[in-house]
Amino acid sequence: MTGAREEGELIVFTGSGKGKTTAALGVALRTIGQGGKVIFIHFTGPQCPVPGEIKTATRIGSSLRMVGVRSEAGDISYLDDFSESVDSVTEALVKAHDVWVQECDLLVLDDIGHHLEQGSIDVAEVMALIDDRPPNVGILLTGTSIPGPIVQRAELVTEFLLIKEPPR
Repeated sequence: MTGAREEGELIVFTGSGKGKTTAALGVALRTIGQGGKVIFIHFTGPQCPVPGEIKTATRIGSSLRMVGVRSEAGDISYLDDFSESVDSVTEALVKAHDVWVQECDLLVLDDIGHHLEQGSIDVAEVMALIDDRPPNVGILLTGTSIPGPIVQRAELVTEFLLIKEPPR
């Protein structure tokens, strides 16, 4: 449901620039607009006190389930805006593979890149999720860096470059 194809695509948004999560939400909205369901797993804690994309996305309704990861939240009240939460990144990946990929048309693994870099999630586990998914389910991964084997398998890879950033 992520594009014109019947078969689910593997999409990667990567790079040092801002906007990967927002772009992933755009793909999610397109999927919902075509009658699909999306599960969006946010693998990191908040970059700002009130992440606007999360608050807005949860107002869309049951077509978009936002999942937070408790171990990454820092301040547990951050999870109040999510549809549901899990305890750890490991639990999130297991549920994505065993349950959630069967319940959606698009599975977003947002900010999973740094977990793949640090080794807290094994690339082989993500490749198994990609290989085992139903043929109509699209998967979208975001992160500053996504490992080569996943990039090579993807049908669409977009690199976000940081050209200029406002002072903080």
